[in-house]
Amino acid sequence: MGGAWPLSTFKDNNPDNTKAGHARQGFNMTLESNYALQDNLALTGMLNFGNNPVNRDGVGTRLENMFNENYSITPTERDNLKLNANSWLWGSILTGLRYSINFNTFSWDFQALGGVNVNFLPNQQLIYDNPNNDWYYINQATNRNNLAFAWKAGTALRFAVSPRTNLQLGLSYFQSSAKISREEKEVEKGTITNSTRTFIGKEDNCYTLSTLNATIGFVYYLE
Repeated sequence: MGGAWPLSTFKDNNPDNTKAGHARQGFNMTLESNYALQDNLALTGMLNFGNNPVNRDGVGTRLENMFNENYSITPTERDNLKLNANSWLWGSILTGLRYSINFNTFSWDFQALGGVNVNFLPNQQLIYDNPNNDWYYINQATNRNNLAFAWKAGTALRFAVSPRTNLQLGLSYFQSSAKISREEKEVEKGTITNSTRTFIGKEDNCYTLSTLNATIGFVYYLE
């Protein structure tokens, strides 16, 4: 486990860039199993988990700019805007190969893996609820998860600490993609079904999830 640093458009915080992920430094954890094919080559299976918080300033500015395209409010009325911005979260099932160069006191590994990634999408939501109105405005994601191809490549050093246990220091690059569908609408207050009063619009945005990961952990050998 260790840190995950967003790269390229995933870390971009420009509110005018519809591909910007507004991601901040996060967390990465992996569970890995290897089956030796040769002395230096192994088949690898991995569960990969990632979490990156979002920059609230960038997300909030982008959603408020969308709101301002259709509404004009006073500074006092702006207090009725509420932003929710939770994190990027995903889990991947990956498989691939690991090649190892073995030295007397340590091993140097290189691996490349591919597989499927399950994205639990951030519900970056903006609500305008003025108590003087009989409706409220909402801009929200309409999908909460999706599937995408993912790949990961990296290198690691393994140091023996006991006959069956190694300390592992790793550095890797992870990439996948995600699609978020959004809608803007006015919703009537006081209705059981929260009926849509006015549908304003919808959009689909595609993102590239890319992180540089530095991890530390332990390797245990069954035999």
